[in-house]
Amino acid sequence: MLQCIESCANQAYSNKEIIIVFNPGDPETEEIARTRFPNTRILRTERNIGFFPALNLALARVDAEYVMVVDDDARFLGKDALSMLVDAFRREPRLGAVTCTLEGRGEKPAENLDRYISVFTTGFTMIRRKAFTEWIGYFPDLFFRSAGETFLCMELWEQRRPVKRLADVRMFHALALEGRSVSDWRFYGTRSQLLCAVMREPALWLGPVLLSKLLKSFVQYVGYRQLGLWMKAWLSFIFHIPEALRLRKPVSIVTRRFLRQLDRSPVYDLDESPEWRALPRTG
Repeated sequence: MLQCIESCANQAYSNKEIIIVFNPGDPETEEIARTRFPNTRILRTERNIGFFPALNLALARVDAEYVMVVDDDARFLGKDALSMLVDAFRREPRLGAVTCTLEGRGEKPAENLDRYISVFTTGFTMIRRKAFTEWIGYFPDLFFRSAGETFLCMELWEQRRPVKRLADVRMFHALALEGRSVSDWRFYGTRSQLLCAVMREPALWLGPVLLSKLLKSFVQYVGYRQLGLWMKAWLSFIFHIPEALRLRKPVSIVTRRFLRQLDRSPVYDLDESPEWRALPRTG
């Protein structure tokens, strides 16, 4: 975590504020952070309330135009990363979010071109604050971890606010498991993705999507030898369906098809994409 904070503090972009959320965090690490980085704002919870609920606490205290979310096991690989991300928004005002190219164990080989993507990974991404205060709203507390980015990105694209990954802005992701429960990671990941499908998938897609997730998750958990955890995740999903339905705001079928196409074929210039031009204009 301290490497992460240091990489943020060392960014050349001067007009920045760093907020650290200890959820709840180690008291010794928190004290070191307060001492080494006295200009940061520190928030802490008394228990682990989940990644996205904790992120909401920080987002509610931000008044900047852009919000950069950084995982505690990540760090910038250059001092001009924030400047480059902000410049991308200024060059292309329609953007809703801009994310970095990741390096590290388990990450895919880096690309050499900027491209539009269907969904970002939250802890490496700069997002317009208006996404939370005006356009979409904060992350649902149902997403203890996972799926918040899918929830946000599907609506950004529905509103024709693209998501872009920059090739030259790089971050290292250590994939640290310290303080993380693998079983909890799998349980909440499965449950959140299912709930997100209920909230965002078009009606005609929802049944096939849930069936696909049922089969794929079953195979995965057989491999994990954790079928009991699989059943627990699905039962928890079923229990929370009423709350997910209250938050349901599905994207159009046209948008959903475009996002699937975006996953299959890279798009480097939206204005050359007929699928982009076919998206409904909601504004």
